[in-house]
Amino acid sequence: MSAQATITLNDGLATPVAHNFDPKGAKTQADKTDLATWRDQSATYAVGYRTLTEKHTPVNSNGMEKFRYYIDVPTLETASSGGSFAPPPTRAYGTIAVVEVWAHQRASDQELKDIVAYVKNFTASTYFSNAITKREAAW
Repeated sequence: MSAQATITLNDGLATPVAHNFDPKGAKTQADKTDLATWRDQSATYAVGYRTLTEKHTPVNSNGMEKFRYYIDVPTLETASSGGSFAPPPTRAYGTIAVVEVWAHQRASDQELKDIVAYVKNFTASTYFSNAITKREAAW
């Protein structure tokens, strides 16, 4: 496993803001998977921190290993106006993305570079953007 370092990701604002996801630890789980977490702690409250998680599953009996990336962007509940009591912040919902890559142990470096490029280019495509932001599925 490579060493954890801060990962900077821009948001989707008209003038993008860079968010630093700082390493919060990596460890091997009981099921032999490796789990690493990064957190953007720029939100005022911990319940509003953005999180990036990596789960790496080692090569299985079919020769496949899996890399799973999970991005969670929470939205906090807004308190109703009126009264002098401000309730503690709570999570209303989260917008979540999951990216999984299955890599065969026999895959060449070039094949792995290709799949990374396909994922990167697909998520940067107009189709992907419209599917999500305009809720326009292919059918």
